[in-house]
Amino acid sequence: MIQYIAEAQGLWYEGSGSWLRRVQGNPMILSLSVVGEARTGELLFHEDYFNSATRIRRGRVFKKDNTRNSWEANCVARFPHRDLKNAANRFDVNRAYRAAGIQLKSGVEIELGDQGSGSRWIVVLSERIDLHEQCLTLKSKTLFGVLPELIPDRIPDSNRHDVMGSLDAVVEAASVLAPQAVIDACRIAASYVISAKFPDSNPEGKQDLGKLVKYLGREDKRALADAGDLINSLHSRAKANAAASYGTRPVSRQDAGLAVGALTFLLQDAEWAVNE
Repeated sequence: MIQYIAEAQGLWYEGSGSWLRRVQGNPMILSLSVVGEARTGELLFHEDYFNSATRIRRGRVFKKDNTRNSWEANCVARFPHRDLKNAANRFDVNRAYRAAGIQLKSGVEIELGDQGSGSRWIVVLSERIDLHEQCLTLKSKTLFGVLPELIPDRIPDSNRHDVMGSLDAVVEAASVLAPQAVIDACRIAASYVISAKFPDSNPEGKQDLGKLVKYLGREDKRALADAGDLINSLHSRAKANAAASYGTRPVSRQDAGLAVGALTFLLQDAEWAVNE
């Protein structure tokens, strides 16, 4: 049962009120704050699991304990500078944190890392472990470099959920799936982006990228039309019978990257993503 984590001489330890053991390796320990609330520096997130493909992070939450600054040295395992002749038998720490019993509901947005260099995450699940520790399952709000950073406030409220959900699908596909799945996800996302940016392009609410591209052409938005048409053409090539019907080669990861690039162009020209 891990009730405490403590730092001494640049090393991290974990344990209970009566014993500590050295945390092996280089643990990922980040400051945690709830977005919209005052930053106090009192909370830490101890990462136990991270998957960059799914953008999921799991870890435990600890709260600073200003009442605890030492343990009995003979109860501290793997302390590299312990003086066996130390009559005081005391292991002093620079800072100590106790398992936090905070309750963070699903959907709460938090920031990990120091102010100015942090990352934003959404609480997916909050669980109590061993009656003491609080374990959080988090999903990243960023697109991990697959797509540019979004400016969500610029996406129409009525379309924001669908647009962002389709972009999440692109990021997940780009990390772990075959090129065809990436191109398919880009096609769906492009349809949502164009429909949301130009409501008149899709009065029937059907996600048909071909028709949306024709609308952009009629409106003399050639660059946007070309980007959408590229994604649509790659989607046709990715179909199972495309090679037999048209004599085209199978789509590659480079083709998938081209589709992601065209989607990036759509997002940036819509001014819904950072232009880097």
